[in-house]
Amino acid sequence: MRNIDFIREVTVSAAGKWPEILQALGADLPRTSGVHGPCPACGGKDRFRFDDNERGSHICNQCGAGDGLELVGKMQNCDATAAARAVADILSVPLPERRMTVTPKTEAPRRVADKVAQLEAKTTPGLSAYLASKGLQCTFPLLSDGSLLVTLTNGNGEVTGAQVIKPDGAKRLIAGTVKKGAFCVVNSVESTETIVIAEGFATALTVQLLCPDAMTVAAIDAGNLLPVALVLREKHPQARLIIAGDNDYHAPDDFDGHGKSKVNTGRIAAEKTAAAVKGEVAIPPGDKKADWDDYRQERGEEAAREAFYRCLHTPEVVAGAAASPGDLRPFVDDRRGCLWWVEPKLDKDTGEVMEKETWLSTFVEVMGVGEDDAERYLILSWTPEGSTEKRTEAVPLCDIGEREGWARMKKGGVLVASKTGLKSILADHLQRSGKRDLWAIAGATGWQYGAYIMPDGSVIGEPQKPVMFNGRSAAARGYEIKGSVESWKGSVAALARGNPSMMLGIACSFAAPLIGLAGADGFGVHLFGGSSAGKTTTANAASSVWGCPDALKLTWYSTALGLVNEAAAHNDGFMPLDEIGQGSNRRAVAESAYALFNGVGKIQGAKEGGNRDLKRWRAMAFSTGEIDLESYIRADGGKINAGQLVRLLNVPITRATEFHGLKDGKAHADAMKDAYQNHHGAAGHAWVTWLCGHHSQAIESVREAERRWAGLLPELASEQVRRVGSRFAILEAALLLSSGMTGWNESDIRDALQHSFNAWVTEFGLGNREAKAWTEQAEAFLQRHGFSRYLPYPDSDPRDLPIKDLAGYRVTSQLNDTVVFHTWPSVFRDEIAAGANYVAFAQVLAEAGMLDKPKKGITKKTLQHNGKQRHFVVLNMAVDDDDEGETL
Repeated sequence: MRNIDFIREVTVSAAGKWPEILQALGADLPRTSGVHGPCPACGGKDRFRFDDNERGSHICNQCGAGDGLELVGKMQNCDATAAARAVADILSVPLPERRMTVTPKTEAPRRVADKVAQLEAKTTPGLSAYLASKGLQCTFPLLSDGSLLVTLTNGNGEVTGAQVIKPDGAKRLIAGTVKKGAFCVVNSVESTETIVIAEGFATALTVQLLCPDAMTVAAIDAGNLLPVALVLREKHPQARLIIAGDNDYHAPDDFDGHGKSKVNTGRIAAEKTAAAVKGEVAIPPGDKKADWDDYRQERGEEAAREAFYRCLHTPEVVAGAAASPGDLRPFVDDRRGCLWWVEPKLDKDTGEVMEKETWLSTFVEVMGVGEDDAERYLILSWTPEGSTEKRTEAVPLCDIGEREGWARMKKGGVLVASKTGLKSILADHLQRSGKRDLWAIAGATGWQYGAYIMPDGSVIGEPQKPVMFNGRSAAARGYEIKGSVESWKGSVAALARGNPSMMLGIACSFAAPLIGLAGADGFGVHLFGGSSAGKTTTANAASSVWGCPDALKLTWYSTALGLVNEAAAHNDGFMPLDEIGQGSNRRAVAESAYALFNGVGKIQGAKEGGNRDLKRWRAMAFSTGEIDLESYIRADGGKINAGQLVRLLNVPITRATEFHGLKDGKAHADAMKDAYQNHHGAAGHAWVTWLCGHHSQAIESVREAERRWAGLLPELASEQVRRVGSRFAILEAALLLSSGMTGWNESDIRDALQHSFNAWVTEFGLGNREAKAWTEQAEAFLQRHGFSRYLPYPDSDPRDLPIKDLAGYRVTSQLNDTVVFHTWPSVFRDEIAAGANYVAFAQVLAEAGMLDKPKKGITKKTLQHNGKQRHFVVLNMAVDDDDEGETL
């Protein structure tokens, strides 16, 4: 035998046994793999590391690195042949000089077969103590010491070696055994339609009990599952292959000597093997380390059989990744909580597949693909570094692999390799792996696809398909739950009962998700009054329905676009806005108030051409301030139209008077503050959950309330007032439907809302507010310019001349001292009716008694000017209407 052949045979026989061999030769190895210790060769105290890897791999800062045989050579200061002889003595491998002739390499298997035959000749049938301890009463060949002899054969039926199992369960392969691709058939069946491959011999015997009609084989260990499966697939191409793998479960906090989380080796090997041969996998269920024999012993044979067939599955092959460790193509794999680029390499000496790992990123799972009206997305999920809660985001497909995509993922807590090449590998993996379920990407919250999306992105109800909110609210963190519905009811709701403004605020909060169901437009309430009137307490009590009041509060101190984005993030939701006036710009507030309830954002161009999708929303806002919105905007010369005033309702605050046994208003406010800080969020979630299952009932309640409110309004109520009445109807329906969460009865609810509506009417009036505004606009012009820009007619005082910017002539009646203003049509159109359609403006003034309107047109020939009869718009001061303050 050549020395090189002898050395190779010893090396193969020693694989996996180096710690025992080296210790037998006097080496004092570190107790933990990978930890530095004294070198058995040079004696250095802290320079040696023993990694093993079944090859005796080691490294010393003084002696260098190598395998087990090289370490023996260093220890004994000898060459490779002498080191091999020392190892052969430990393993009982025959030495070259003991052989009579040089044996060709091709005869090595025959020698192993002869050795196995000699051992078989020494066996006698009997019951193995090892198997009996497991409850397996089987007769097998036993050696003289009671050890079980398990003969291994290859795909051609040739004996390649054997495994000896001691009575205490200790196992070893006899010297010269060729394990790779070899197996032991534990039963004889006529048909090989189904073949089950297990790791160990006892497990194979148990699986044979569970699947008596199948051919069952033992592959000895997890590393040999794939070679055996490949052999059997080639020999039986039509057979059904089942891999009965072990569940090598480890707890998430179970780490190896390198500080890395341990992996489920049995499951990984079984699933990758099944994927390589197009087979199935059965792994013992549960978070417990067990093989099928352990499972049978614990649960019984029938339970094990039922579990075996129940958990059978075909492993999912990740697109773009290698199907198995036996495949030498590189692949991306999930290991130790991260994604790794794995490059397999075949060790020519041992036949084992070695894997080089390169870290790519935090583990990122592809949950599906998404789409909206504009683009496609990948739905990615990961656990941010330093957190225990998963994060799911929709990343535009066009950003995957680009700078924008990496920046977004890193902001979300994903750690990514820095090298460009590794990023490209990761980008390809994400685009080709994971699930392909189609998600809907929503640009707004609220009712979407049959479910309700909260501003923090959580989904309540059962959507028609997976849905995700691809936006962000500045107040998303505020949607937390503290306490329960009952605790909120017994504290916040109980203290608000009997106080109309507080009940109004809570009504707005509950009405928010009801607006969308009822198909109504968004609106809001602006509660105003002096300082220390309870506005902030009221707003916080209302916010407590949905979460932490302090964290949910938004601000008027923002751009109109900023509020539009928040409105989209609060679609069908509640928007609490802080006090107007605290650093706010009046013009910005006016623009924001109009945009907030317009329901549609601005048309904006897209950088790639065309326009972006319009943002749409229905918002329910609740604002506070010391003065009403109209007065606040007009104080700086701004204008507000009636449409804004029926969308954001100015309601004067009514101070709390019902203290519920507390000493005074301050004690009541303090109790309310304590209540909403400790009890919030639960009511809103419960309310939306109820609405998800009662759409029809909710809509019918709104319609019934609308009919009731329509019957309450007097005939002289304008259309604008009737619109506001329908909005109070939604508030009423919301409180009636949620009365089980507040504890308020029907009388409490209707009295409180009627009180607030009457307070609003006192501010707005029952008539058409736009007509009133136009009338006031005309009156203001005549009051400012009636005696400075109108020339007395027919008699004028020369001292009055000349008149700058002559607006017309004024005629004073001698009978009743009334003044009629004959106004030039151009002055009426451009100044008095500025900002309005002057014909409609004239009609409103005519109905108010301020304009003497002919049957046709708006002017009359009344006075002579420069000897000619001229057309004028004839105006006079309006008569006061005593009905404006009427309430219900």
